Amino acid sequence: MNSSGMMIVAVFTLAACAAYDTQQETTGTPVAGASAEVPTFVSGVCGECHAVTLDAISPNPQAPGFADIANSPGVTRETLETFLSDAHNYPMQMDVDLVEEDIELIADYLMTLQSEEYSKPVG
Repeated sequence: MNSSGMMIVAVFTLAACAAYDTQQETTGTPVAGASAEVPTFVSGVCGECHAVTLDAISPNPQAPGFADIANSPGVTRETLETFLSDAHNYPMQMDVDLVEEDIELIADYLMTLQSEEYSKPVG
C-alpha cells in the first residue's frame, strides 16, 4: 500500500463521533511534546475512541491515535481538512457531522502532534 493509501486508512477512523458543541476551550492538559493543549471538543468527542494525546492508547483498538495519524506519511493540514470535510470517506463506525470550525480545530490540533522524533507507542 502506498503512503497516501496508508494515510487515508489511518485517517478513515478519525473522529468516531457525533456532532458536538464546538467551543474553542481546552482541557487544560498540555500534551507532552506538543505545543498546544487538547481542545475540549477533541478530548470530549474524538477522545471517546481515539488517543488524543501523544503517549495514550486509544480506547477503541480499531481507532488510531491522533499522534499516529499526525505522523503518518503524507499527512498535511490540507489532507486532513480534505478528509474531514468529506463524510463519505468515513467508515461505518464514524457517525460524524463536522462543520468547518470542527474541521479546522481538529486539523490544527493534529498538526501540533507532528514530530520528526515520533515513534508509535508499544501496546
